[in-house]
Amino acid sequence: MKKKNVTLYKHIIVLILVSFSLVSCEDVIQADLDTGEAKLVVDAEILWQKGTDGAVQTIKISRMAAYYNPQTPKVTGAVVYISNSAGTQFAFEETAPGIYTCTSFVPVLNENYTLHVAADGQEYTANETLMPVAEIDHTEQSENGGFSGDEPEVAIYFNDPAGQANYYLTSFITHTLPYPDYYLSDDELTDGNAIRADYSHDDLVAGDALQITVRGISHQFYNYMNLILSAADSDPFSTPPANIKGNILNIEGNGTPALGYFRLSETDYIEYIMQ
Repeated sequence: MKKKNVTLYKHIIVLILVSFSLVSCEDVIQADLDTGEAKLVVDAEILWQKGTDGAVQTIKISRMAAYYNPQTPKVTGAVVYISNSAGTQFAFEETAPGIYTCTSFVPVLNENYTLHVAADGQEYTANETLMPVAEIDHTEQSENGGFSGDEPEVAIYFNDPAGQANYYLTSFITHTLPYPDYYLSDDELTDGNAIRADYSHDDLVAGDALQITVRGISHQFYNYMNLILSAADSDPFSTPPANIKGNILNIEGNGTPALGYFRLSETDYIEYIMQ
């Protein structure tokens, strides 16, 4: 199993920038950076929380912004829907700039779904399967976690189904994190046994809340996230994996694909309060 913290890379960059600011002159120099193609960015994550009907789902569509642009351009007026293997279509209506919502989605485990997006005269599509997830069995708290072995740590455990390949993505959200902490797991060495995912931080204290979500994911999305999280954790002076491709393709064979990954997951969620 692989643990990847997407915040590490950002923290390193911040420290480098702060160090430069302490020794630099007062003049602010703004580099003249080239503006690349404003590619479409599709955030299409369909989550079916156990115990709910999963009818309400949201897809966000935007464009890549220039480096110094503080606002992410929202894509309005797009046509968005998801279809299942029987051809039933679930329409996503724009409810706010760049936000598209469906209130009648029907999730079915192991069903194949196809995403359709039409925006600015271009059409995009992606295919994925809604993957099941094991139920969270129990949690454990320890004061001996982290790299140094002296940080408060919370771990969840879930029982992996035997005889099949399974892949999981667990997210931890808490006040100590500006962004979620992600933990990738697979059952290559633990098929049919308990799988553990954990988060530790020296700022965690009694009463803090952790929002923990475990997702069942496809092998393809597992590989994609492994590349993304490896790039986020890499040495900032090294070259990260280039051209990490998602599964959202332009219908025109030679057209520019969209950024992002269409994925569907059954999820289990708990909110844990530090003791």
